[in-house]
Amino acid sequence: MFYSCINVEHKEEKVWYLDSGCSHHITGDRSSFDTLDEEFSSHVELGDNKKVEIKGQGDVAIHLNEGNKKCIHDVFYSPSIGQNLLSVGQMMRRGFRLVFDDAQCEIYNKNTNQKVVVVKMSSNNIFPFNMKSLHHVAMRSEHLDDSQLWHLRYGHLNYNGMQLLKKKDLVSGLPSIQNQVGICEGYVYGKMHRFPFPKTAWRAKAPLELVHADICGPTRTPSLNNKRYFLLFINDFSRMIWIYFLNNKSDAFSVFLQFKTLIEKQSGCQIKTLRTDRGGEFIYMPFLDYCKENDIQRQLTVRYTPKQNGVAERKNRTIEEMARSMLKGKVLPNKFWAEVVNTAAYILNRSPTKAVINQSQFEAWHKRKLDVSHLKVFWSIAYDFIPSQSRDKFDEKGEKLIFIGYNDEFLYFSILKRISYCCPEMLSLMKLLLGNGKILSIFKRQFWSYLKL
Repeated sequence: MFYSCINVEHKEEKVWYLDSGCSHHITGDRSSFDTLDEEFSSHVELGDNKKVEIKGQGDVAIHLNEGNKKCIHDVFYSPSIGQNLLSVGQMMRRGFRLVFDDAQCEIYNKNTNQKVVVVKMSSNNIFPFNMKSLHHVAMRSEHLDDSQLWHLRYGHLNYNGMQLLKKKDLVSGLPSIQNQVGICEGYVYGKMHRFPFPKTAWRAKAPLELVHADICGPTRTPSLNNKRYFLLFINDFSRMIWIYFLNNKSDAFSVFLQFKTLIEKQSGCQIKTLRTDRGGEFIYMPFLDYCKENDIQRQLTVRYTPKQNGVAERKNRTIEEMARSMLKGKVLPNKFWAEVVNTAAYILNRSPTKAVINQSQFEAWHKRKLDVSHLKVFWSIAYDFIPSQSRDKFDEKGEKLIFIGYNDEFLYFSILKRISYCCPEMLSLMKLLLGNGKILSIFKRQFWSYLKL
């Protein structure tokens, strides 16, 4: 059994009188004070011109009928005073409004206009205010049951764990542990966590009914085109994905406009809902205004709750893991991160997913089965045919290249010049591998002869 000083509410009926002629709250009952500064001293003059000494000033705690605890501040203490007096003037200065009418006084808080208390007038035309005072006493502490005590001794170990110790007889000296009653604040402050996020059963029933979006970045190493972010869009119905590379997050709105134009023309449908997190690029006011004007519903996640945008978050992770595998599998520098991310997105659109039954994402979006015989290994050596218009009679008819991904717009492009100013060490590697350093980005099989590695 422990001893301590605890708060116990001793309620005693106290009568205070509203007095418009009293300049200060005053009482002669020292036990009414919750706090008392006995170094304070002064004098007050009574109605009969008699002066009495003030031997302290403090706060009196009272208990209202509604169960609320309030304090009367700056109350004078004088043992010579036989009654408890509430100064009407001091209450008004404290921000209260007193209304005397219909044989009662209603006291309001001016700031909130909330009624604090109603004081009825007595038969002898005075306004007695019956209150219950509160004060602290030192006494024996309440008894802690053994379960709660051992919960504290075991450093807030959960009750099931302690019950298991007792049930399996894993330790000796531990009493029988009952189920938890009430809340342990120490446990809450130290071990509180979120419950598992509920799975959302709702799915889009048509293309563009719901589009997920998320930005990944910034990357420490810029891409070959000096990009540091990629913006991912996912059509919830087909789970088709689109990737855009950005210099800055602020480019998200302009890229969204490009994306919206592209997919709405491809599908013949309109974007109905856009789900994103609360990143500044997505709650940019012109972005929000545009969506409102075009009847696009915005679904914004709760702060620090990326799980609400789980489709985009999981797809981001999948893309990053696939891209990292291709990048490190070929022992390439991080400069090529955008190329492998773009390749990963291209491959995933032609891969199965649990969200779309018996179809690839590409087929669910384009409504046609896809031929994947053109897929090649990233960073493979390839040979490109050089047409007669581009060579002399005795020049080579073929050119050695390296495959770095798929591009829907161009069959191939030169990368030698760009590497020369953004990655000097890669220039040496390219010259060693290729001699002339062109890189192929194609997906049509007839343009090149593939050498398996």
